[in-house]
Amino acid sequence: MTWSIVHTEWSDGFGGQEHRILLECGEMIRRGHRAVVVCRPEAEIRRRAEEAGVPVHPMPIRSSFDPAAVAGMVRLFRRGKVDVVNTHSGKDSWVGSMAAKIAGVPLLLRTRHISVPVRRRWYNLIYRWPDGYVTTGEMIREHLIGVGIPPGRVVSIPTGVDVDRFSTDIPGEAVRAEFGVGRGEPLVSVIGVLRSWKRHDVFLEAVRLLRAGGSPVRALIVGEGPQRERIAGEIAGKDLARAVRMTGYRKDIPEIVAASDGIVLPSDRFEGVPQVILQALAMGRAVVASPIGGIPEVVHHGKTGLLCPAGDPSAFADAIARLLADPDLRRRLGAAGRELVLSRYSSTAMCERTEGFYKRLGSLKGIRST
Repeated sequence: MTWSIVHTEWSDGFGGQEHRILLECGEMIRRGHRAVVVCRPEAEIRRRAEEAGVPVHPMPIRSSFDPAAVAGMVRLFRRGKVDVVNTHSGKDSWVGSMAAKIAGVPLLLRTRHISVPVRRRWYNLIYRWPDGYVTTGEMIREHLIGVGIPPGRVVSIPTGVDVDRFSTDIPGEAVRAEFGVGRGEPLVSVIGVLRSWKRHDVFLEAVRLLRAGGSPVRALIVGEGPQRERIAGEIAGKDLARAVRMTGYRKDIPEIVAASDGIVLPSDRFEGVPQVILQALAMGRAVVASPIGGIPEVVHHGKTGLLCPAGDPSAFADAIARLLADPDLRRRLGAAGRELVLSRYSSTAMCERTEGFYKRLGSLKGIRST
Protein backbone atom coordinates (compact mmCIF):
# COMPACT_ATOMS: atom_id res chain seq x y z
CA MET A 1 0.00 0.00 0.00
CA THR A 2 1.40 3.37 -1.04
CA TRP A 3 0.45 6.70 0.52
CA SER A 4 0.88 10.15 -1.01
CA ILE A 5 1.69 12.39 1.97
CA VAL A 6 2.11 16.16 2.36
CA HIS A 7 3.57 17.71 5.51
CA THR A 8 2.94 21.45 6.03
CA GLU A 9 5.16 23.64 8.23
CA TRP A 10 4.88 27.39 8.78
CA SER A 11 7.93 27.93 11.00
CA ASP A 12 11.02 29.49 9.45
CA GLY A 13 13.38 28.14 12.13
CA PHE A 14 14.78 24.65 12.55
CA GLY A 15 14.56 22.54 15.68
CA GLY A 16 13.24 19.21 16.82
CA GLN A 17 9.87 19.70 15.15
CA GLU A 18 11.32 20.38 11.73
CA HIS A 19 13.88 17.61 12.17
CA ARG A 20 11.07 15.13 12.76
CA ILE A 21 9.25 16.19 9.60
CA LEU A 22 12.33 15.54 7.46
CA LEU A 23 13.15 12.30 9.26
CA GLU A 24 9.61 11.02 8.78
CA CYS A 25 9.50 12.07 5.12
CA GLY A 26 12.82 10.41 4.40
CA GLU A 27 11.83 7.18 6.12
CA MET A 28 8.44 7.09 4.39
CA ILE A 29 10.07 7.61 0.98
CA ARG A 30 12.47 4.76 1.70
CA ARG A 31 9.46 2.59 2.55
CA GLY A 32 7.96 3.24 -0.88
CA HIS A 33 5.55 6.09 -0.12
CA ARG A 34 5.49 9.58 -1.63
CA ALA A 35 6.16 12.50 0.71
CA VAL A 36 6.63 16.24 0.20
CA VAL A 37 7.10 19.22 2.53
CA VAL A 38 5.17 22.47 1.99
CA CYS A 39 6.84 25.41 3.71
CA ARG A 40 7.52 29.12 3.32
CA PRO A 41 10.19 30.01 0.74
CA GLU A 42 12.51 31.50 3.37
CA ALA A 43 12.16 28.62 5.86
CA GLU A 44 15.28 26.78 6.97
CA ILE A 45 13.47 23.47 6.51
CA ARG A 46 13.39 24.19 2.78
CA ARG A 47 17.17 24.23 2.56
CA ARG A 48 17.52 21.18 4.79
CA ALA A 49 14.92 19.26 2.78
CA GLU A 50 16.77 20.01 -0.45
CA GLU A 51 20.04 18.85 1.14
CA ALA A 52 18.38 15.64 2.34
CA GLY A 53 16.76 14.91 -1.01
CA VAL A 54 13.24 15.30 0.37
CA PRO A 55 10.82 16.91 -2.13
CA VAL A 56 9.82 20.40 -1.02
CA HIS A 57 7.22 22.84 -2.35
CA PRO A 58 7.83 26.44 -1.18
CA MET A 59 4.66 28.47 -0.72
CA PRO A 60 4.13 31.85 1.00
CA ILE A 61 1.78 31.57 4.01
CA ARG A 62 1.10 35.11 5.16
CA SER A 63 -1.59 34.43 7.75
CA SER A 64 -3.89 31.77 9.15
CA PHE A 65 -6.53 32.75 6.59
CA ASP A 66 -4.33 33.48 3.55
CA PRO A 67 -6.66 32.83 0.57
CA ALA A 68 -3.78 32.61 -1.90
CA ALA A 69 -2.07 29.96 0.21
CA VAL A 70 -5.31 28.01 0.59
CA ALA A 71 -5.87 28.09 -3.18
CA GLY A 72 -2.27 27.09 -3.85
CA MET A 73 -2.49 24.12 -1.52
CA VAL A 74 -5.83 23.02 -2.99
CA ARG A 75 -4.20 22.89 -6.43
CA LEU A 76 -1.19 21.03 -5.06
CA PHE A 77 -3.29 18.47 -3.20
CA ARG A 78 -5.53 17.78 -6.18
CA ARG A 79 -2.69 17.62 -8.68
CA GLY A 80 -0.73 15.23 -6.48
CA LYS A 81 -3.74 13.07 -5.63
CA VAL A 82 -2.73 13.44 -2.00
CA ASP A 83 -3.96 10.82 0.49
CA VAL A 84 -2.71 12.40 3.72
CA VAL A 85 -2.13 16.00 4.78
CA ASN A 86 -0.23 16.33 8.07
CA THR A 87 -0.03 19.85 9.54
CA HIS A 88 2.41 20.87 12.26
CA SER A 89 2.28 24.55 13.33
CA GLY A 90 -0.44 27.15 13.89
CA LYS A 91 -0.82 29.06 10.64
CA ASP A 92 -0.14 26.11 8.35
CA SER A 93 -2.70 24.07 10.30
CA TRP A 94 -5.44 26.58 9.49
CA VAL A 95 -4.43 26.96 5.85
CA GLY A 96 -3.58 23.31 5.30
CA SER A 97 -6.75 22.07 6.98
CA MET A 98 -9.01 24.34 4.93
CA ALA A 99 -7.24 23.35 1.73
CA ALA A 100 -7.42 19.64 2.56
CA LYS A 101 -11.16 19.86 3.19
CA ILE A 102 -11.79 21.80 -0.03
CA ALA A 103 -9.58 19.46 -2.07
CA GLY A 104 -11.25 16.37 -0.65
CA VAL A 105 -8.05 14.90 0.81
CA PRO A 106 -9.03 11.58 2.45
CA LEU A 107 -7.04 11.96 5.69
CA LEU A 108 -6.14 15.11 7.61
CA LEU A 109 -3.72 14.78 10.54
CA ARG A 110 -2.20 17.22 12.99
CA THR A 111 1.04 16.51 14.82
CA ARG A 112 1.39 18.14 18.23
CA HIS A 113 5.08 18.38 19.08
CA ILE A 114 5.25 20.34 22.31
CA SER A 115 3.31 20.56 25.55
CA VAL A 116 1.82 24.04 25.07
CA PRO A 117 -1.73 23.91 26.50
CA VAL A 118 -4.62 23.91 24.02
CA ARG A 119 -7.15 26.47 25.22
CA ARG A 120 -10.89 26.07 24.84
CA ARG A 121 -11.43 29.14 22.68
CA TRP A 122 -13.31 29.50 19.45
CA TYR A 123 -10.17 29.57 17.31
CA ASN A 124 -9.27 26.10 18.55
CA LEU A 125 -12.19 24.74 16.58
CA ILE A 126 -9.33 23.77 14.27
CA TYR A 127 -8.74 20.86 16.64
CA ARG A 128 -12.10 19.38 15.60
CA TRP A 129 -11.17 19.20 11.91
CA PRO A 130 -8.47 16.53 11.66
CA ASP A 131 -9.26 12.85 11.40
CA GLY A 132 -6.38 12.05 13.70
CA TYR A 133 -3.65 13.50 15.89
CA VAL A 134 -0.08 12.40 16.46
CA THR A 135 1.69 13.56 19.61
CA THR A 136 5.36 13.21 20.46
CA GLY A 137 4.62 11.97 23.97
CA GLU A 138 1.90 10.34 26.04
CA MET A 139 1.49 13.38 28.28
CA ILE A 140 0.59 15.54 25.26
CA ARG A 141 -1.86 12.86 24.11
CA GLU A 142 -3.56 12.89 27.50
CA HIS A 143 -3.83 16.68 27.35
CA LEU A 144 -5.59 16.57 23.98
CA ILE A 145 -8.00 13.95 25.28
CA GLY A 146 -8.61 16.20 28.28
CA VAL A 147 -9.77 19.07 26.06
CA GLY A 148 -12.22 16.87 24.22
CA ILE A 149 -10.43 15.01 21.42
CA PRO A 150 -11.73 11.41 21.27
CA PRO A 151 -9.04 8.98 22.55
CA GLY A 152 -9.30 6.80 19.46
CA ARG A 153 -8.21 9.71 17.26
CA VAL A 154 -5.00 10.49 19.17
CA VAL A 155 -1.84 8.39 19.17
CA SER A 156 1.51 9.05 20.82
CA ILE A 157 4.41 8.35 18.45
CA PRO A 158 7.66 9.85 19.77
CA THR A 159 10.17 10.94 17.19
CA GLY A 160 12.41 8.06 16.23
CA VAL A 161 16.18 7.98 16.10
CA ASP A 162 18.34 6.93 13.19
CA VAL A 163 20.19 4.32 15.22
CA ASP A 164 22.77 3.80 12.48
CA ARG A 165 23.76 7.47 12.57
CA PHE A 166 23.56 7.71 16.37
CA SER A 167 25.56 4.60 17.21
CA THR A 168 28.06 3.71 19.89
CA ASP A 169 30.85 3.52 17.28
CA ILE A 170 31.01 7.29 16.66
CA PRO A 171 34.33 8.88 17.75
CA GLY A 172 34.36 12.09 19.78
CA GLU A 173 38.07 12.85 19.92
CA ALA A 174 38.02 15.44 17.12
CA VAL A 175 35.35 17.51 18.88
CA ARG A 176 37.23 17.42 22.17
CA ALA A 177 40.41 18.50 20.39
CA GLU A 178 38.58 21.30 18.55
CA PHE A 179 37.42 22.85 21.82
CA GLY A 180 40.58 22.15 23.78
CA VAL A 181 39.07 19.54 26.08
CA GLY A 182 41.72 17.17 27.37
CA ARG A 183 41.31 13.42 27.22
CA GLY A 184 40.68 13.12 30.95
CA GLU A 185 38.66 16.31 31.39
CA PRO A 186 34.93 15.86 32.08
CA LEU A 187 32.63 17.37 29.45
CA VAL A 188 28.87 17.90 29.58
CA SER A 189 26.75 19.41 26.81
CA VAL A 190 23.38 21.03 26.20
CA ILE A 191 22.16 20.60 22.62
CA GLY A 192 19.19 22.38 21.06
CA VAL A 193 17.72 25.65 19.85
CA LEU A 194 18.64 28.50 22.22
CA ARG A 195 15.18 29.30 23.61
CA SER A 196 14.18 30.68 26.99
CA TRP A 197 12.41 27.52 28.18
CA LYS A 198 15.53 25.41 27.59
CA ARG A 199 16.89 27.13 30.73
CA HIS A 200 20.52 27.48 29.79
CA ASP A 201 20.76 29.77 32.81
CA VAL A 202 20.15 26.77 35.08
CA PHE A 203 22.83 24.80 33.26
CA LEU A 204 25.35 27.62 33.52
CA GLU A 205 24.72 28.09 37.22
CA ALA A 206 25.14 24.35 37.74
CA VAL A 207 28.50 24.49 35.93
CA ARG A 208 29.52 27.50 38.03
CA LEU A 209 28.65 25.64 41.23
CA LEU A 210 30.61 22.60 40.13
CA ARG A 211 33.70 24.59 39.26
CA ALA A 212 33.45 26.62 42.45
CA GLY A 213 33.53 23.30 44.28
CA GLY A 214 36.74 22.27 42.54
CA SER A 215 35.43 20.28 39.57
CA PRO A 216 37.36 20.76 36.31
CA VAL A 217 34.14 20.21 34.31
CA ARG A 218 33.95 21.74 30.84
CA ALA A 219 30.75 22.43 28.92
CA LEU A 220 29.43 22.94 25.40
CA ILE A 221 26.26 24.83 24.49
CA VAL A 222 25.33 23.61 21.02
CA GLY A 223 22.83 25.39 18.77
CA GLU A 224 21.57 28.75 17.61
CA GLY A 225 18.51 30.74 18.59
CA PRO A 226 17.02 33.94 19.98
CA GLN A 227 18.71 33.59 23.38
CA ARG A 228 22.25 33.54 22.04
CA GLU A 229 23.30 37.03 23.18
CA ARG A 230 21.75 36.61 26.61
CA ILE A 231 23.51 33.27 27.13
CA ALA A 232 26.84 34.71 25.97
CA GLY A 233 26.40 37.57 28.43
CA GLU A 234 25.67 35.18 31.25
CA ILE A 235 28.77 33.13 30.47
CA ALA A 236 30.86 36.29 30.72
CA GLY A 237 29.05 37.46 33.85
CA LYS A 238 29.72 34.17 35.62
CA ASP A 239 33.37 34.18 34.52
CA LEU A 240 32.88 30.90 32.66
CA ALA A 241 34.44 31.85 29.33
CA ARG A 242 37.30 29.37 29.78
CA ALA A 243 34.99 26.56 30.85
CA VAL A 244 31.97 26.94 28.56
CA ARG A 245 32.00 27.20 24.78
CA MET A 246 29.09 28.13 22.54
CA THR A 247 29.48 26.14 19.34
CA GLY A 248 26.70 27.63 17.23
CA TYR A 249 24.83 25.40 14.80
CA ARG A 250 26.54 22.05 14.20
CA LYS A 251 25.85 19.20 11.82
CA ASP A 252 28.09 16.76 13.72
CA ILE A 253 25.70 16.12 16.61
CA PRO A 254 26.65 12.41 16.89
CA GLU A 255 30.30 13.38 17.33
CA ILE A 256 29.39 16.00 19.94
CA VAL A 257 27.35 13.46 21.89
CA ALA A 258 30.23 10.99 21.63
CA ALA A 259 32.65 13.61 22.97
CA SER A 260 30.45 14.31 26.00
CA ASP A 261 30.38 12.44 29.28
CA GLY A 262 26.76 13.46 29.76
CA ILE A 263 23.96 15.35 28.03
CA VAL A 264 21.91 17.84 30.05
CA LEU A 265 18.42 19.21 29.34
CA PRO A 266 17.07 21.53 32.07
CA SER A 267 13.92 22.72 30.23
CA ASP A 268 11.04 23.99 32.35
CA ARG A 269 8.18 23.64 29.80
CA PHE A 270 7.14 22.90 26.20
CA GLU A 271 8.82 19.51 25.79
CA GLY A 272 7.43 16.36 24.24
CA VAL A 273 9.96 13.54 24.12
CA PRO A 274 13.05 15.53 23.06
CA GLN A 275 15.06 14.09 20.23
CA VAL A 276 18.37 15.06 21.77
CA ILE A 277 17.61 12.82 24.74
CA LEU A 278 16.74 9.87 22.51
CA GLN A 279 19.84 10.51 20.41
CA ALA A 280 22.04 10.56 23.51
CA LEU A 281 20.45 7.37 24.84
CA ALA A 282 20.90 5.68 21.46
CA MET A 283 24.62 6.38 21.76
CA GLY A 284 24.78 5.04 25.31
CA ARG A 285 25.30 8.44 26.91
CA ALA A 286 23.88 9.28 30.32
CA VAL A 287 21.31 12.07 30.52
CA VAL A 288 20.42 14.59 33.24
CA ALA A 289 17.07 16.29 32.65
CA SER A 290 14.03 17.86 34.24
CA PRO A 291 10.78 15.84 34.47
CA ILE A 292 8.91 18.07 32.01
CA GLY A 293 6.47 16.98 29.31
CA GLY A 294 7.29 13.56 27.93
CA ILE A 295 10.84 13.42 29.31
CA PRO A 296 9.98 10.95 32.13
CA GLU A 297 8.67 8.55 29.48
CA VAL A 298 12.28 7.88 28.43
CA VAL A 299 14.45 9.18 31.29
CA HIS A 300 13.62 6.74 34.07
CA HIS A 301 15.35 8.10 37.15
CA GLY A 302 18.25 5.92 38.17
CA LYS A 303 17.67 3.53 35.27
CA THR A 304 18.21 5.40 31.98
CA GLY A 305 19.22 8.79 33.39
CA LEU A 306 18.81 11.20 36.26
CA LEU A 307 15.90 13.61 36.78
CA CYS A 308 16.16 16.94 38.62
CA PRO A 309 13.53 19.50 39.59
CA ALA A 310 13.13 22.13 36.87
CA GLY A 311 14.78 25.42 37.73
CA ASP A 312 17.07 23.97 40.44
CA PRO A 313 20.75 24.55 39.57
CA SER A 314 21.97 22.89 42.77
CA ALA A 315 20.10 19.69 41.96
CA PHE A 316 21.52 19.68 38.44
CA ALA A 317 25.02 20.31 39.78
CA ASP A 318 24.67 17.40 42.22
CA ALA A 319 23.37 15.05 39.51
CA ILE A 320 26.13 16.01 37.07
CA ALA A 321 28.73 15.56 39.81
CA ARG A 322 27.30 12.13 40.58
CA LEU A 323 27.62 11.07 36.95
CA LEU A 324 31.12 12.42 36.52
CA ALA A 325 32.33 10.71 39.68
CA ASP A 326 30.99 7.28 38.74
CA PRO A 327 31.97 5.84 35.33
CA ASP A 328 30.14 2.60 36.13
CA LEU A 329 26.91 4.53 36.70
CA ARG A 330 27.36 6.34 33.39
CA ARG A 331 27.88 3.05 31.58
CA ARG A 332 24.91 1.38 33.27
CA LEU A 333 22.52 4.25 32.54
CA GLY A 334 23.80 4.56 28.98
CA ALA A 335 23.43 0.85 28.26
CA ALA A 336 19.87 0.78 29.58
CA GLY A 337 19.03 3.90 27.59
CA ARG A 338 20.36 2.42 24.36
CA GLU A 339 18.38 -0.77 24.92
CA LEU A 340 15.22 1.31 25.41
CA VAL A 341 15.77 3.27 22.18
CA LEU A 342 16.57 0.19 20.12
CA SER A 343 13.45 -1.59 21.34
CA ARG A 344 10.94 1.26 21.08
CA TYR A 345 12.25 4.51 19.61
CA SER A 346 14.03 3.82 16.33
CA SER A 347 13.00 5.76 13.22
CA THR A 348 11.83 2.46 11.73
CA ALA A 349 9.49 1.88 14.67
CA MET A 350 8.19 5.45 14.34
CA CYS A 351 7.24 4.98 10.70
CA GLU A 352 5.75 1.54 11.27
CA ARG A 353 3.46 3.01 13.90
CA THR A 354 2.63 5.97 11.66
CA GLU A 355 1.71 3.66 8.78
CA GLY A 356 -0.47 1.67 11.14
CA PHE A 357 -2.26 4.85 12.24
CA TYR A 358 -2.92 5.84 8.62
CA LYS A 359 -4.39 2.41 7.92
CA ARG A 360 -6.57 2.45 11.03
CA LEU A 361 -7.95 5.93 10.31
CA GLY A 362 -8.43 5.04 6.67
CA SER A 363 -10.36 1.89 7.48
CA LEU A 364 -12.64 3.85 9.81
CA LYS A 365 -13.49 6.15 6.89
CA GLY A 366 -13.70 3.37 4.33
CA ILE A 367 -10.55 4.59 2.56
CA ARG A 368 -7.89 2.51 0.87
CA SER A 369 -4.50 3.85 -0.16
CA THR A 370 -3.46 3.45 -3.79
